[in-house]
Amino acid sequence: MPGDSTLVNGRALDVLVREIVAEVLVVPAEAVVPGVALMRDLGAESIDFMDLVFRLEEALGLEIPYPRWQRFLEAHLPGGQLAARITPEVVEAFAAVELARP
Repeated sequence: MPGDSTLVNGRALDVLVREIVAEVLVVPAEAVVPGVALMRDLGAESIDFMDLVFRLEEALGLEIPYPRWQRFLEAHLPGGQLAARITPEVVEAFAAVELARP
C-alpha cells in the first residue's frame, strides 16, 4: 500500500514509482508528488500508461499484462474521470498488488 516500507532492490516502492512516473512523463521527480493527477496535472496520455506498466515490469522483475492495469483501475477507480484520479499513489498501490501476487 502507498506509504508502506516495501523495498524493491533496496529502494522504497514509493520512490521507485515516483522515479518511473517522472521518466515516463519526462517531468522532474519533484513534480511527482502525492495527489498529483498524472493526466490532468502532468500531461500523461493513455500510451504513457502502457510504458509505465512496461517499466514497472522491468523494475519489479515481473510479467504484468497490460489488461491487469486496466482491471485494477476499473476496480479501484470506478466511475471514470481517470484524468483526475490516477495519481502516484494509485500506481504504487498497483505495484504493491503485483508484488504480492504469488
